[in-house]
Amino acid sequence: MNLNMDQSQNRVQNASSSSQERTLPPSIYYPIKTSDVSKELADAYNAAKNFYAQGEYQQTIDALESKVLITTSSIQFEAYLLAALASSNLDNSTDALAYLEKADKLPAASHPDNQNRLKETKALILEYFGNWLEVVNLRMDLTYNLPLNEGEENQAKLWMAIQNLTQNEIDELYQLQKPLLNGWLTISSILRDQSLSIEQQLKIFKNWQIENPSHPAALSPPEDFEIMSSVEQMAPKKIVLMLPMSGKLERASQAIVDGFFASFYNQKEARPQVNIVNIDDYSNINEALAAANAQQPDVIIGPLQKNNVAQVSRLDLPYPVIALNQLDINQHPKNLYHFSLSAEDEIHELITFAKQEGATKAAILSTQDTWALKQSDEFRAAAAKENVTITSNQSYANTPKGRQDAIQKLLLINESYARKRSVEKWIGTSVDSIARSREDLDYVYYIGKLNDAKQIRPLLDFYFADKIPMLASSTLNDSAPERSTKPEDIERILFTEAPALTPNNTSLDALPKNQNSNILRRLQALGADSYLLASKYQLFTLLPSTKISANTGIITMDENGIFHKRPEIMTYRKGNLVYATSHQFFKQKEGTEK
Repeated sequence: MNLNMDQSQNRVQNASSSSQERTLPPSIYYPIKTSDVSKELADAYNAAKNFYAQGEYQQTIDALESKVLITTSSIQFEAYLLAALASSNLDNSTDALAYLEKADKLPAASHPDNQNRLKETKALILEYFGNWLEVVNLRMDLTYNLPLNEGEENQAKLWMAIQNLTQNEIDELYQLQKPLLNGWLTISSILRDQSLSIEQQLKIFKNWQIENPSHPAALSPPEDFEIMSSVEQMAPKKIVLMLPMSGKLERASQAIVDGFFASFYNQKEARPQVNIVNIDDYSNINEALAAANAQQPDVIIGPLQKNNVAQVSRLDLPYPVIALNQLDINQHPKNLYHFSLSAEDEIHELITFAKQEGATKAAILSTQDTWALKQSDEFRAAAAKENVTITSNQSYANTPKGRQDAIQKLLLINESYARKRSVEKWIGTSVDSIARSREDLDYVYYIGKLNDAKQIRPLLDFYFADKIPMLASSTLNDSAPERSTKPEDIERILFTEAPALTPNNTSLDALPKNQNSNILRRLQALGADSYLLASKYQLFTLLPSTKISANTGIITMDENGIFHKRPEIMTYRKGNLVYATSHQFFKQKEGTEK
């Protein structure tokens, strides 16, 4: 790989830090004049700003609420913006948006500059909560209204938001038929086209620039294209697949290989040489890796088993390795990357999805299978990191009584019955009352298969929890619903899914589809994307903010060399798989407007 390394690396590092760092809008970031307010108000506001800078977000709000927000003054508008940002950092989208609404009602909000500040602050908050579709709309609005000298940062953040969109969201925005926005979507689509090599993508983009010379992206191209053009040879010439091609993992490995070659043959230009090393032909992973290294590949894909990945992580790796599993604790030794179908990414996306509507109280309900209990632990760990309150954690025996008992405990129905019995005992006569579900629950995180879930949804409805959605990872969607399944028994269940398994996706159509095993389709998607990453993993190293729309989701890479995926969120409606939106499923919180 040949680079203009000094200039390219410095430009990338500077751009990456500026794009990822969350900064206050100009009205807050820069000192404002407080000469026309009392010293007490000015001191309270400045104290709040200091708390924010130190990451003390609740103290920020307390300082503002105690004096500044309750007093009409020239800094009240800025104080509401600061309170909104602090609330978002506390994972409270409801309060954050409510503060913005209050700011918008102040007389100061009528000034065009302050309208821009409101939109910028709202965009920052929605970025925090991952509402990328609305972020794009806001930043497009700012594109038209910001002064020329303030548009560069907004443009970079607009591009970042567009790259975070799923293909379904891209299609939705295309329907708006806005020429300037369509230009951004078009160049994003160039990068999303998996049949194109990097050289082809650059050529198509340059042609687009010539045809659209006045478009902001033509005048100041996104960094992705700049970095791609600085790399003379990124595409590999030789790839080794190092997988267990016999034994108990043969079927999984074959699905990965099938997906890999589907993506391989989808590329129209010169393709790399590909060799397969069957790990099962060797006595240990060290020997298999030595055989792979002997071929002097540009990149190795595999191994698949976690214990083999652990051993590889302790070795010196002369060639890049993209392991198809990840460890509980991931180091980042030179040349080792991780790409897998872990539930961690899916759980994060579900929590983010729920937070967009202020939903931060969850209960966990799982079958007693070992894999389900493990995923329950993973959700609890993620909830602790992301300020989600777990109100109940139940696993159940898969029997009618086991399901009923678990639901009653989860919804505190058993406590309602106990209170009724206590009252009846006290007054000496029966009481005609109905047990009601608890009120402090936003959603149930469910861990089980679809045939298990269709037994649970009617029970939740029976106990007056019909407004409470069930959220689940893609493990729920193990196969298509049986014909005997009642549509209403699987509605209001939201689950993550790889784009390759969504309606109208044709990326893997060349491969046979097994309706009874969606996991094999996901492994095909993993294989297809492993070929994509073999060609483009260096982009993530050079530009850490890189995002690639692929078969498993929007792919990003963290500082430990782990590739993460943003999946689609789906649901069933009238028996059909459809895309879900957060406001359809969560009860509207007080203080928010849709």
